[in-house]
Amino acid sequence: MRPDADTPRQERVSNPMTQTTDYGALLRDALTASTKTDNLIPLLVDGLLVITLGACSLGLALPPLMRGYTAMALRIARGETVAMGDSLKGFDHLGSSLVIGLLVVALAVVLSILPFIGTTAGLVLGTWVWCVHVDRPALGAVDTLKASFELVRAHLVETLVVWGVGLALGALLTVTVVGPVAALAYTTVVSALLYRRWSF
Repeated sequence: MRPDADTPRQERVSNPMTQTTDYGALLRDALTASTKTDNLIPLLVDGLLVITLGACSLGLALPPLMRGYTAMALRIARGETVAMGDSLKGFDHLGSSLVIGLLVVALAVVLSILPFIGTTAGLVLGTWVWCVHVDRPALGAVDTLKASFELVRAHLVETLVVWGVGLALGALLTVTVVGPVAALAYTTVVSALLYRRWSF
């Protein structure tokens, strides 16, 4: 029987502090996983859902949608199948997702007092909150954010690469209709592949 999307792996088989990353292989693996026939349409459709519903709700629906979308990406990273609409399952965790989202926003606002890097630093520190929340749903919101901090501290270069890839791809594809959706899909899969290597 296929394991549930939100069921965390209990066995940790690697030490995240000792991992090295082959970025070329990572980006190729993410492209292969993202464009696989069974994954491409769900990723694009649900990416559009995340962006559209997030914008139409003034951001209120974005945390649970990102939680659900990240769960999709983590299943893809494990070689499992996904379906259109899976991102909406994030609403099963509406309360905790909203609290985590608010904490990340609050952190970005507090750090905005720092010139140039403040808000960006807050968002970067929250990079892994959705991966952690899917993998360890029993953690409280503050502990989830702390876990993201620890991953950023241990894997700062990889975290910055994720942001760099997302921003570069978004800028490159901004002239196309599907640009933001494609950038979101690819970057989320890259993040999921990295997180799986560290934590599974």
